[in-house]
Formats: sequence, C-alpha cells, structure tokens
Amino acid sequence: MQGVVSPVSLPLGSRELEIVVQPDSFSIGRHQFKRPSDDVLEMFTEGILDVFDYLRRASKHSIDLAPEVCQASLVRLAEEGRMAYKEFFGEDRPSKILASRLTEGVAPTFVSESTAFPWEVLFGGTEDDYEAGNADCFWGFRYTPARILDFSKDVIDFPPEQSSPSDMLFCLHHKLMQAHQHERPLIERIVRGTRADRFTVFGPRCSLAVCEGTALKGDDLLKYLYKARHNMLHFACHCQKSPRGDDMLLVSFINEEATESESPILELETRRFSLRDGQFLYQPLIFLNACQSAGGPDDLSRTFNLPKYFMQKEAAAVIATACPVPDCFAAAFAKQFYEYFLKGAVVEDDATGQAVVRLISIGEALRRTRQHFLKEHNNPLGLAYGLYSPSHYRLSSLLGKEMSQV
Repeated sequence: MQGVVSPVSLPLGSRELEIVVQPDSFSIGRHQFKRPSDDVLEMFTEGILDVFDYLRRASKHSIDLAPEVCQASLVRLAEEGRMAYKEFFGEDRPSKILASRLTEGVAPTFVSESTAFPWEVLFGGTEDDYEAGNADCFWGFRYTPARILDFSKDVIDFPPEQSSPSDMLFCLHHKLMQAHQHERPLIERIVRGTRADRFTVFGPRCSLAVCEGTALKGDDLLKYLYKARHNMLHFACHCQKSPRGDDMLLVSFINEEATESESPILELETRRFSLRDGQFLYQPLIFLNACQSAGGPDDLSRTFNLPKYFMQKEAAAVIATACPVPDCFAAAFAKQFYEYFLKGAVVEDDATGQAVVRLISIGEALRRTRQHFLKEHNNPLGLAYGLYSPSHYRLSSLLGKEMSQV
C-alpha cells in the first residue's frame, strides 16, 4: 500500500548506537571498517537530492501527493539508500553487528565532523523491499537517526531536557507568505500551551542593543541570541550563499506597524559565529526550516555549515533540511513536529496496555512527523529533515508521566 508505514513501537527514551565516521574508516563500537569515499557518497547524495527536488516541485502547491507519485519516489529513494547502505554495511561483519545492536528503540547516531549525508534515506531492506519501495526499511521512518558534529563531545555532554516553560523566538522572512500567514500563527498556538509559555516574533520586542540611527546587522541578531532566554529558536526564512561564499540566513525584523517593504533584512552569516566570541547561555533547540540549511552534495568535504556553527555555540539541538522545502510543506511539517514534541504522542502503557499521551524525545517526534506526512499525505519529503544532536533530548515538564488517557 503506497504511503503507509506500519507502526514501530519505540520506547520513549532512545538509546544511541554511535557510528563514528572518520576520513578513511567508520566504526561501530570497537569494530572498525573501511568506509566509502566522499566521491561515492556524493554520487548517492546527488541522486537523493534529485528525488527531493522532484518532491519539492510536486509539493509546491499542496502537501498531498498522488499515491503513484509517492510510490515512484519511494522506489527511487530506496535505490540510492540501499546502495549507500550496502557500501557502508554490506560486508558480513558490519551487517551482523548492526543486526544485533540496531533494535527497536536504538537511535543510530553518526559522529562525524565532515561527512554530510542524508542518513535518514539509508535503506536496510532486501531486494524485494527495495523493488516495492517499502517505507519501513528507511532509517528515517523506522529509527531516529541523529548526528554529532564534534568528535570531542560525547552523548552525555549534551543537555537531556528542555526547560519549562516554553519560550520561542520566531524568526522569519516576511516575503515567505506561508511562514507569515500560516506557520507563525499555527506554531504560536502550540507553543502558548499555558500562561507561562512565551512566543516572540523577532522585532522591536527583542530589545536589540543598537545605537539610534544605526542600521541593523546580522551581528546584532547574534549578540541578542547569545544572551536571550529563549529555549527555542525557529527560523522560517531564506538561506543562501553570501558574496564571500559563506552560508547566511536572511531574517526580517518585523515591526507590526510598518509595511512589508519597510522590514529590515538582517544577514546572519556563518563567519559571524567565528568573528564573535560567546555562546548560547540558555542552550536552545534550533529549527532551521529554511532553504538547504544543511548544505548540498558539494559540502561533503566541508563542514556542516549552519547546524555545525549553532552546535559549536552550545545549542542543545538543531533540526535542518538537506534541500529546499516548499513553504506550504515546511509550515505544515514544523507545526506537526511541535505538536508531538511539546504536547506528546499517543503510546501504549507498558503496564496497563491503555493508550495514553506522553512526552517523547526529539528524535521520536521527528520520526513520527515523517511518518505522519507519508501516511496522511502520501508525501515522503520529511526524510529531508535531519537531527544534529543526540535523539533523546526532550521537554522536561511531566517527563515520562501520563498526561491524559485517550
């Protein structure tokens, strides 16, 4: 059946299985193996991004795709994902190690400072599964893949929980109409779950320390972000190359009393993170719902750009897209993710067998969001969203407790 994922029961707290990727090898635990070259991975990445681009164009005006479009895309993604899987794990030894350790509830966590690859598309199925485009075999639908971009940090070095109450800073580009008219109000309603929760649009309320008469710059935004108390930063904006070759986010300073044409645009370049000392004091979750925020195949031998810079400055977690995503899909995907992450999901209680709503980890929230769009909208574009932190990070309020019965 096209676009349907059978449910995989995962514990609320995932255990990471680290796969360390070095320039010439990769290791699972104490076992080390030769890895495929960057040229080979770039070839697979280009094939995957071609399918994502097809899905982007198909999703431009509606998040709902025809079943035949979904099925054809799954088969094409399975082809690239299965070849990549076989290049990494096709030998007898690593395949057996994965089979013994990659069980339900385990999060495959890739530790690498330079290898950019959409691990969510890895396909571990058989030849029959590949020919059928079996969605259950994609790691992004079955597991909770994650990335650690710094060899010096261990899983235990990352914050396990997000503090309460929720406090989101919403940064957007005012010409992205879906973000302005739909993504922003939908997410605000989810974030403001209680009177204590806060939601701020980047603008005058942020009290930037700028001299009167001085034009706003990306550096002013970065200075504000370092000291601000927000525990979530959401970017619904453009991402593009600067004339210097740096990646940069284009963010509007939204003044509700001004016209759109009067909204100043700030350019937050990656080089600003190197020029300015400091770090995020409140270690926020950062959602880069922007165009190609994780870089493309030409970035395989470079850093992970925006996600890596944010993580270096002590962000708790980063979600980013591997390719441009249509505004309508980006808005709907972000809304559904925050529903799961901030409000919880329906799970079966181990003791009673009853259906209850519980808070889930960030990795599990992403997995369920990908599944939601595949099952409800025949759209597998959620595989383009990746996690740049351990998958166990979650909301601290009511952690692990039953919230309501269904």
